[in-house]
Amino acid sequence: MHAHQSGNDGGTGRTAPESGTRDHSAVRLLVRRHAESEWNAQARIQGGNTAPPLTGAGAAEAARWAAGLPDDAAGPRTIWSSDAVRAHATAGAVARRFGLPVVSTALLGEVGAGVLEGLTHTEAADRFPAHHRVWTARGDLDAIPGAEPGDRLQARVIAFLAAATGPGGADLYGTSQLVVTHAAFLRCLVNTAHRWPRSTPVAVAHDAVHHLDDPWRALSPGRLGRTWRPAVHRVDTADNTGYVVKVMPGFGTGGGLRRYRDLQRTVCAATGTPPLLAAAARADGSAVTVRRFVPGAALGHRLGPDAEWELLRFYDDFNARLAAAPVADPVMGLRSLGDRVDLALRGPDDEAVRQLRALAADSRLDALFHERTHLTDFDLHRDNTLRTDGGRLVRIDLDSLCPGPRLWARACALVGASALYPAGPGDPAGRPHVRLLGGGSDRARELRHLVRARLLLGLRFFLALPGGGEGYAALYRAALAELTALDQPDQSDQPDRFDRLDRFHQLDQQKGGHAR
Repeated sequence: MHAHQSGNDGGTGRTAPESGTRDHSAVRLLVRRHAESEWNAQARIQGGNTAPPLTGAGAAEAARWAAGLPDDAAGPRTIWSSDAVRAHATAGAVARRFGLPVVSTALLGEVGAGVLEGLTHTEAADRFPAHHRVWTARGDLDAIPGAEPGDRLQARVIAFLAAATGPGGADLYGTSQLVVTHAAFLRCLVNTAHRWPRSTPVAVAHDAVHHLDDPWRALSPGRLGRTWRPAVHRVDTADNTGYVVKVMPGFGTGGGLRRYRDLQRTVCAATGTPPLLAAAARADGSAVTVRRFVPGAALGHRLGPDAEWELLRFYDDFNARLAAAPVADPVMGLRSLGDRVDLALRGPDDEAVRQLRALAADSRLDALFHERTHLTDFDLHRDNTLRTDGGRLVRIDLDSLCPGPRLWARACALVGASALYPAGPGDPAGRPHVRLLGGGSDRARELRHLVRARLLLGLRFFLALPGGGEGYAALYRAALAELTALDQPDQSDQPDRFDRLDRFHQLDQQKGGHAR
């Protein structure tokens, strides 16, 4: 079984991929390479260098081409360009022709050429003969030091296609759009849209033009997960590389996407989560993100205690790595636990809001909820965790990072490992949350409050969901009822359960496996 899903609500459930083109309006792209630049005339490798301008001959060719475009209702509504001077100047000739602005995006930039950038072809062949042969082969540049890998180039292509021509693209940018880009990006774009291997030779001369009809549909995107989640699609390519494309409302405004990219780069590297390969802001304030698809099996909702302890150990290790990530500001403008509680209390009244209000009425708990000292993933649960084909557990995204108090990370780990889910085979008394949340110690009580707040926020989400959320709300209600039972004082004279968990991890590390 192969599954991949992500969300931001703490819910459960996984569905098979379905068509990602329902209610989709087709977009037609007219794509060309920029006109001749000064470095082209010098036979100099430009790569990601954005500075070289057009030659006089290049500017004249761009003007002639723009003048020859048909002036009718089918003309472009949006004119796209990379942020390179040579591409922007070429697109500017068309913009003046149609009285439209040029929309520049680094997504359309040329592939980075690493150590070859700025060298003439003669210099590159002399100094780096092997790397120059890779460049002239017009394939992936992974072997060139500092160059952009092929999968990242293709991820940029897919991010652009999703942003400009995917769901809502026609409404934002029109059904006819014109794109001015660069040779390697153009090659990858045309091939990806036709589902050909990305290095297949295509015309990339300065005056070569390609028409792409409804490229988003041509990618055959498969919708992943429930329809009430932010739109997530799987896109497979002829290069045997799969990508996960996610539309995230609100991330494309106010510098949010830049902060998101910076934070993701740090925390993904620290935690081993699949890295963010590309991201694009959209005119409606949303953002498109692209990651590598991770093949693996979804975790079941009914696991035995041994499997739940293994999962808790994985989440604890994840949180430890996250805590050690070199993030300058662990808050980074993220919505904290306290922010989420405040937002819920300002919303419509329901059973979850009433219970949250009762918790927040205690000034000590309200202060606890608003601490922002430790970072975790609000959606640290089974539906965002896979077991890979090699047997390794892996988180598939980090799109719901949430600061909170010192035990917040462990609370989310317990919710995702066992507290949210019904008991599976085996003795339910041996489940992690049953073993660790009972008792009368101050630490146990604080953790129960945090687990309750997390469960109530999940319940509120599904109560507010218009249709289809009742089954998930029942899951949260059952978890809350079990938590209430654990609130009863533990009369046994047992060591603190958290000390036992720490000893459990120490023993597990010594044995090289998870304790039973």
